[in-house]
Amino acid sequence: MRTLAAALIALALSGAAQAQEPLKPGDTISGRVRFFQHQHPNGTWINVYQLTADNPRKFADADEFCDPNIPPKTFHLLVLDDKAKKARLDRLLGKKITVVGESFFCSETAWHVGDAVLSQWHFAEPER
Repeated sequence: MRTLAAALIALALSGAAQAQEPLKPGDTISGRVRFFQHQHPNGTWINVYQLTADNPRKFADADEFCDPNIPPKTFHLLVLDDKAKKARLDRLLGKKITVVGESFFCSETAWHVGDAVLSQWHFAEPER
């Protein structure tokens, strides 16, 4: 009985440790994607694709715009003029997706909507 209890505790602790690994370039981020329009303070409307992370993690590298105690949960997915990414995101709205974050940072200006920005990213799985 003690062995079973010890094994269950070890399993729970290892899962918690994995979930807290810091986020670094090349890591995946999973969550639901949504679209909305946001008005910048200068009056310009911004089309925003945003991913709400299932398991928020702090960044591996310090970012002066991040709260060191709260990991970013919402990621602004920059798509700019990538029509293929936009079309795929439109089909996936409201669904859980997984992306690979190649370059990201905490929001710094009113052009960044959410806790952090994924400036370079790609889908973790090819389109089916």
